[in-house]
Amino acid sequence: MKLRSLALAVLVTFAFVAAVNAQIVFDKPKEKPDLENPYTVNVPREQIAREIQEVLQTCKIVIDTEKTKVEKGRFVTKPWVFTQGLNVKNDLEHVSRLPAGDARNWLKGRYALEINILPLDEKRSQLQIIAYIQGQIADMAGTKWIDSPSNGNLEDDALRGLAGKIIGLDLSKKSNGKRRLMNCEY
Repeated sequence: MKLRSLALAVLVTFAFVAAVNAQIVFDKPKEKPDLENPYTVNVPREQIAREIQEVLQTCKIVIDTEKTKVEKGRFVTKPWVFTQGLNVKNDLEHVSRLPAGDARNWLKGRYALEINILPLDEKRSQLQIIAYIQGQIADMAGTKWIDSPSNGNLEDDALRGLAGKIIGLDLSKKSNGKRRLMNCEY
């Protein structure tokens, strides 16, 4: 009798372990860590500046001519509205840190990118990207834009795309070869 109950217990245990084992995914790929910002590339600053100008022109991204200093390796885009409607808060939370406990009525989200090329020597440079993110809210006086600090997702995506294009490698997180900057895939 004890032998039967022991065999039944072992059988139930194996069945439970098999069911649990089927729920666990052991081969899930690990997410790649964010690139260092600024990212060092073995390319001179002038070549990086040409590549960035080409990407911005190809994607028809509007450059803020007052803030952009090409000779100093600084490119600043005009703000681009990337979200509006029902998902604004979720989209803003994906790329920035919204104020805690904020129950505002978010209408739109926009960002501008600042791309800096910092020369290290004649053959190496650093590529730095800074995102300025804002959310538009409605209040009693109308609407206004609220600054929201970036969480690094936007900079990392842009940095992976630009650095990958410059050095000719696929640096995308999903290793699918897609490079995105704002609403443009290049």
